[in-house]
Amino acid sequence: IESIAAVFGKRSSNQPLVIGSVKTNLGHLEGAAGIAGLIKTVLALQNNKIPPHLHFKKPNPRFDWSSHIFEIPVQGKVWNPSDRKKIAGVSSFGFSGTNAHIIVGEIDYNLPQKSENKVYLLPLSARSEKSLQELAKEYQYALDESIDFADVCFTASTGRAAFQNRLCILADPKVTAQKALISFQKGENSEQLITPITQLSSENQLKIAFLFSGQGSQYSGMGETLYNCEPVFKDTLDICHKIIEPILEKSLLDLIFKLENSELIEQTQITQPVLFSFEYALAKLWQSWGIEPSALLGHSIGEYVAACLAGVFSLEDALKLVTQRGHLMGKLPHNGSMAAIYADYETVAAALTSYQNQVSIASANGSITVIS
Repeated sequence: IESIAAVFGKRSSNQPLVIGSVKTNLGHLEGAAGIAGLIKTVLALQNNKIPPHLHFKKPNPRFDWSSHIFEIPVQGKVWNPSDRKKIAGVSSFGFSGTNAHIIVGEIDYNLPQKSENKVYLLPLSARSEKSLQELAKEYQYALDESIDFADVCFTASTGRAAFQNRLCILADPKVTAQKALISFQKGENSEQLITPITQLSSENQLKIAFLFSGQGSQYSGMGETLYNCEPVFKDTLDICHKIIEPILEKSLLDLIFKLENSELIEQTQITQPVLFSFEYALAKLWQSWGIEPSALLGHSIGEYVAACLAGVFSLEDALKLVTQRGHLMGKLPHNGSMAAIYADYETVAAALTSYQNQVSIASANGSITVIS
């Protein structure tokens, strides 16, 4: 109490600091006390009510209460200040002396939404099929409230553990998601429902691989929505831009997003650093969502992205390398051409016997794919 008074005590007596404890509701919770206090505080914020502090009879005589800066809500009270946002502090003290304090405040539901996405993904998972059914029902009812569907999807994607029984809803507006959740509970099919073919378990956890493409997959304006909506993608691409701009003497962001640069982005000296940066930023976005690969593969410039993510070299070194690679390749004669042939190496080599001084095999990508 003395510590709280030292930090928050400079206030008028007509605006006292309301204090309480979750211990009066649930008793000693040891390691769960902190999260219980947080839950109680969030519920108070949601319901605009400060719950009563139970079993309170007289204040602790070791603290001087004469300043009247504190109020103990014996009866409970409405919590709805008209001139400012509701803010609360939650303290948790460990027996060993550890101390944690978190500030919790209400959000502004009237803030404009920047995202223009038309479809959102709502992932749900539980330890059993029955629990998944119950979770679907909880989300169905929760979507009745004045809550932003994009926020619900974000929290479900990033703030919850993933268990073996899973369900995804691909929908917008939220009323469509509600209908899909009802269909799932009834065992009915819905276009918005995505369910795995097999249930995952600790024995059959599927491994994830990231595969990065080579030149030819780029196009002007790629990733613009991600850049405007996803901070991790934006920040990573901005870092690449700062590293590349002095070397390339061009703005990476302008090369990607401005339509007038659609021809430039097809030139190999531009394509390579642009495609590397885009794929690297995309991988970092996936990783920020908790999706970690067990394997990294790449083709052509994509191999450099895979190597960088694997820690073979730093991002700065990788960008310098791919920019110089593109520069050297761009200096080669421009009167040549390349063709992808769906045949095995031996067949193509035999067909080129009479043209050895004109055509050569550049690479054998697979058993039936050769580039000449």
